[in-house]
Amino acid sequence: MKPIRLTTIGKIIWFFLIVIAVVIVTVLISLFKSDEPSKIDKPKEADSEKIIDYTDSKEYTFDFENNTGFKSEKDVITIKESGTYKLVGTNDKYKFVIDSPSSVIKIVFSNFNTSVVYDLLDVKKASKVIIVLEDESENSIVSELLEQEGVKNPTVITSKSDIEIIGSGKLKVATIGDFIVSNGSLSLRNSVLEINNINNGIKLKGNLDVENATLYTVSTEKALVVGGNLTINGGTFVIRSSSLALKSDGIFLINSGKVFIASLKEIQKPNANSLQKSFVFNFKDARNQILFLHDTTQVVLAYAGGLSYQHILYSDDFKSEAYALYGHGKIYGEQVYGLYKPEDSAEDVQLVSEGAEDDKFRLPELVNVYDNIVKK
Repeated sequence: MKPIRLTTIGKIIWFFLIVIAVVIVTVLISLFKSDEPSKIDKPKEADSEKIIDYTDSKEYTFDFENNTGFKSEKDVITIKESGTYKLVGTNDKYKFVIDSPSSVIKIVFSNFNTSVVYDLLDVKKASKVIIVLEDESENSIVSELLEQEGVKNPTVITSKSDIEIIGSGKLKVATIGDFIVSNGSLSLRNSVLEINNINNGIKLKGNLDVENATLYTVSTEKALVVGGNLTINGGTFVIRSSSLALKSDGIFLINSGKVFIASLKEIQKPNANSLQKSFVFNFKDARNQILFLHDTTQVVLAYAGGLSYQHILYSDDFKSEAYALYGHGKIYGEQVYGLYKPEDSAEDVQLVSEGAEDDKFRLPELVNVYDNIVKK
């Protein structure tokens, strides 16, 4: 056996040293890369951080007549993903919770009727909730005897997000509590919403925008409280309250439409930047009937009010600047949302404002306020 030369031993040693060095360098490079932020692949953005448009999502139908199309836990239906959810038929027990961060949820009322009037819809997380009143649909939310259930100050819809109500259908609401309480804003577009309750109607921390919609609200307490701006662009806007009809912490604008507000407490006056003129009347005592005359020849507004309404706001597309006001007359014609479309009328007591010229009410300015209306 030949002896191993030193040169050969040296080559073997160098080979192992090189291998060890390569391994060490490889480990160090891998460690270096793992600590280098710029080399890390960006994590996939969570779905909850994206605004998801319902038009790109699935459609679901909840059929309450046949109890199909949905799952519930303790009579609660939870919506966790963006989509269009169609409610059909009569629902007598199920409540809805929306918990879908940054998603747009579309809920369609298609001849949907329910007797669940407290916590019917609880919007915990969503970018926006769009409630569609399907064309020609009749929808209703009617109260039960909630006092027997120990429910105090019930709320039909509670939301931490913006809500938009659209569609040409109709929604009738009859509750003993609040209809909508929201931390966000509310938009009404081309829809008909009738609210009859004995507490509060709508309370928002955000804005209220009405565009060519009908909002009719009757309340014994605060009918409409808006933390932001209130803007009316067309439609019919009728608010009546035996306490406070309207309060807005922002700007109150009436740009177009038929607006009638009756309240026991003083009514907030529209901002001077409004595009449409308004009358505000403050009576010494409430009147059972008020006839609002156009040019003293044609009845523009006829209203049969209760004894609790002492403040009236009326805004419309006025054709003249001179009007006379009558009370305690007889009203004939069709009643719509508490107002009359008079075919004929008989006036027996003319009302005048102290200091009004020629016993006429005029519109020289955008908002004309008449205090201390009395009998002539």
